[in-house]
Amino acid sequence: MRHTVGSLASQGKSRINTMAESAERAGAQGEPLIDLESPDLYLNRELTWLDFNRRVLHEGEDPRTPLLERVKFLAIVSSNLDEFFMKRVGGLKQQLGAGVHELSVDGRTPQQQILACQEVVRELKGRKHALMQQLHDLLEEAGMRVSRYGDLDEAQQAQVRSWYVENIFPLLTPIGMDPAHPFPFISNLSLNLLVSARPASGSRGPTLVRIKVRRTWWLSTWTCCFPAWTSSAGTSSA
Repeated sequence: MRHTVGSLASQGKSRINTMAESAERAGAQGEPLIDLESPDLYLNRELTWLDFNRRVLHEGEDPRTPLLERVKFLAIVSSNLDEFFMKRVGGLKQQLGAGVHELSVDGRTPQQQILACQEVVRELKGRKHALMQQLHDLLEEAGMRVSRYGDLDEAQQAQVRSWYVENIFPLLTPIGMDPAHPFPFISNLSLNLLVSARPASGSRGPTLVRIKVRRTWWLSTWTCCFPAWTSSAGTSSA
């Protein structure tokens, strides 16, 4: 991997040197010089990263792609955008906060880059939403149903409720917030619930609590509850 990266870097330097030599020869011959520092010659790092995700999303939109692979491509785009906002957009906002006004190689300020990224992300978000609805219908046609709790019948709801009371409820750890207890740390990509609590009459306590939802709960619920529904009804609900 290091050898490959080194080779690519060497190739890039070689191409730049070749361009520079060509510009010098053109100048010597009286031809217009190429300004290698011109922003028009370069692409923006953040926008090209989003262009890559646009191509990944296109794979999910392509009807020739197998159904579950289309779902996978949609999930990859969502995960990539999470990372994009944590790393790339977060870095641009840090530059804004530090008062950095240096232009990128394509001639954009940090604020201009953020605005340009927002425009592209809005487009990707709309396409993602449309694709998600389309894949939801195709999955249901293929016998894989994703349902809300209210869509389940009484027996299925009772089964989920029993699993929750026996396996999840004992593990819930509410963290209260009040002047003596500051807002708790929220880890990246975690799912958290902000719950409004009502203290018992005459007692004092925090009115807002945070509950972290562990990913393993979703997996456990799937493996323990859904097989019975799949075998009896031929479909799965989530």
